[in-house]
Amino acid sequence: MTNLPFSEFRQIGNTYYIAGQIGLKNGKLISDDFKEQTVQAIANLVEILNQNGMEISNVVDITVFITDQDDFTTLNEVYANGFKEPYPARATAIVKAIPMGAKVEITAIASKNNQ
Repeated sequence: MTNLPFSEFRQIGNTYYIAGQIGLKNGKLISDDFKEQTVQAIANLVEILNQNGMEISNVVDITVFITDQDDFTTLNEVYANGFKEPYPARATAIVKAIPMGAKVEITAIASKNNQ
């Protein structure tokens, strides 16, 4: 999705605003499975963080969009494995659709001051 009109992230001082990540790998969704897409979306987020000298612990705020409320429990299971305490602040919204037919999208705010 690199040719779309948005930045993968924006930096203001030590704060990074990371665009929504979906379960993409090599330009396509890795599967139709919600859990696999969520794991990949978090992996994509971690890759952006690592490229900018940060880790998952630098994330202070997450917004998650899911297309099926029945996936909320699975989201929490994957989330608890991907993030550690103190967990980032989080909002989760149920939406009608996500681009490319994804079932989950995760956006994040990270701070280099958060270690």
